[in-house]
Amino acid sequence: MADKQNERVIPFDNLRGLLQDLTGELDRRIFTHLKGTRYEAIRPSDLRVGIMASRRARTVSDIARELEITRQAVHSSVQRLIALEVVELLSEPGNGRDKIISVTEKGWQAQQVSLVSIQMLEKECARILGEKGLEQFRRQLLALVTALKARDDA
Repeated sequence: MADKQNERVIPFDNLRGLLQDLTGELDRRIFTHLKGTRYEAIRPSDLRVGIMASRRARTVSDIARELEITRQAVHSSVQRLIALEVVELLSEPGNGRDKIISVTEKGWQAQQVSLVSIQMLEKECARILGEKGLEQFRRQLLALVTALKARDDA
């Protein structure tokens, strides 16, 4: 019976699956570059929370909602990032319950470390796709993200 289940054809080339595979592969490469730095203990979930917090001010609840995980899971990541001194929690004005995740000066320095990794990844992708191909891919991803967010806001 198990063999019949393995024979099922699942379309693995769907956009969501391919983007997830790409994200996983890029994360794996980033973590390889972080080995030997003070940030090598960062977990993938912590990295996602940190990236989201650095792109724009967000509350713990905002990130939990966007990642579709619990506030407790976000808090766990934030606590590990606080231990590394890369983020801090600030009270949201007018709201005693929710906290804003703020990137510290050490957090911005950590981003410089990750930017080196990202630049190396982009060079590797450019070798695979070509410079023009990578820029076209970037523009298409940006167009998709922008259009999908605009639909949600409408």
